[in-house]
Formats: sequence, structure tokens, C-alpha cells
Amino acid sequence: MKQTLTVLSGFLGLLFFEGFARLIITFYHRMDFQFYGISHLPSDVWIVVILLSVITSTWLVTMLVLTVINKHFLFYAVVFGSIIIAWRGVEILNSYHTEPAWYFFTVVILHIIGIFLAYQSFTRQHEINSSI
Repeated sequence: MKQTLTVLSGFLGLLFFEGFARLIITFYHRMDFQFYGISHLPSDVWIVVILLSVITSTWLVTMLVLTVINKHFLFYAVVFGSIIIAWRGVEILNSYHTEPAWYFFTVVILHIIGIFLAYQSFTRQHEINSSI
């Protein structure tokens, strides 16, 4: 039960971080809030901000999920990643006709990289702590 709640809470946290970045952009430029995509963003700088928020929030939340669960690291990293990729699949189905394909591929790759880096960081730190 703890693992399920942690993974779901992590997913919601991930949505919060990316949504918060989008909300800041929305308030700054006084435009309509869009939870998906990048085509509505006013400039390329904001696209970079969204992409940076994706990899940063993925790494951060994955580290948090692995820390709380603290067992079967690879399994839970894969489960968490699968949920994220499924969510991006929903995004793709809802906005593939308005968003560039490179955005979808880039975001999925950034999620995978963020999860991989978090898994590597966490397991290496866990090995160091276990040897002490």
C-alpha cells in the first residue's frame, strides 16, 4: 500500500511541478492556461523552460519515490516511468494534431533520462551508505 501511494503521489507531484511552470508562464504573459504542449508558448525560451522543468522534476520526484519506498529500486523506477509514459501517451492522443512531433519524443526521452539518472544516483548512494 505504501508503495502504491508513493508512486501515485510522485506522479501527482510531477504533474504539479510541470503545471506550476506552465502556470507561471500563463500568469506572466496573461494568456490561457494549457496543460499540454508547447505550441501556445510565446517564445522559444519558454519551451526550454518547460523542457528543463520536465527533466528536473522527473529526476527530483523519482529520487523522492525511491527514497520513500527504499526497496526494489529498479522495479519501482520502471513502474513510475511506465505511469509517466502512459500519461504522455494520453497527452499525445489529445494533442498530436497541434503539437510538433519532436516535442513528444523529446519529453519522453527527458523523462527516461531523468528516471535513469535518479535511479543511478540513488543506487550509487545506497551502495555507499550500505558499505559504511
